[in-house]
Amino acid sequence: MSEARLVRFGPERPTAPVVVCFPHAGGGASAFRRWARALPGGLELMAVQLPGREDRAGDPFLTDFDATLAATEEPVAAAVAGRPYAFFGHSAGSLIAFALARRVRRLARSLPAALAVSSFPPPHTLQPRALDGIPDKAILDFLNGLSYAFSNGGEAQPDLIKEILPVLRADFAAVSSYRHSEEAPLECPLHVFGGTVDRFVRPAELERWRAYTDREFSLHLMRGGHFYLHQNAAGILNVLAAHLIQHPITQEA
Repeated sequence: MSEARLVRFGPERPTAPVVVCFPHAGGGASAFRRWARALPGGLELMAVQLPGREDRAGDPFLTDFDATLAATEEPVAAAVAGRPYAFFGHSAGSLIAFALARRVRRLARSLPAALAVSSFPPPHTLQPRALDGIPDKAILDFLNGLSYAFSNGGEAQPDLIKEILPVLRADFAAVSSYRHSEEAPLECPLHVFGGTVDRFVRPAELERWRAYTDREFSLHLMRGGHFYLHQNAAGILNVLAAHLIQHPITQEA
């Protein structure tokens, strides 16, 4: 089984606190490339690259959630070893970030200084639905409603969206295979982010993430839809930086 890789954006700072980002379904590490512009000198930024996308387009997809988690676990552990770290997951990436934090606790490793999830329902409310048999047009119509064409902060690229349909189907299959189990709340701060006009998840749903921590909890609603985050990188990183360094970010992405 192919392992995930971590892609660094910005300068290499091997001993600095690090933010590890988990992209949305169908997305790759490059979704966070522009976030490097919002980083202060005291942080390092990395993003997870799963097989089958971008520079790993020739690798077999992971279509099972447990396999995805297993492929991600050791590369992330190696990247954050010995330094403070935070997880940020967007959309389906939230589920991986959350499950990995739970996995870290089971292994008695150091928990993240903060866990941040974005634009995704709390795991206990998920009603998995595979994309098998659903026509491409129906998927594209749904993505257009989420402004998916702008998910990397650039111009609409309909042809590119069609190219990543196999990636989307694989990622949705992995999410659909997730099976939730009841565990004690995480002993780390949990910050939840979302767009004010997101058609995929409503603020009331995001609030229900509160049950997953017994530490600090916050809900941040930012102007925009499902991909609000690309106009709000500095605001999100400010929240995480408060747990990782003494001086939060002041500049915008």
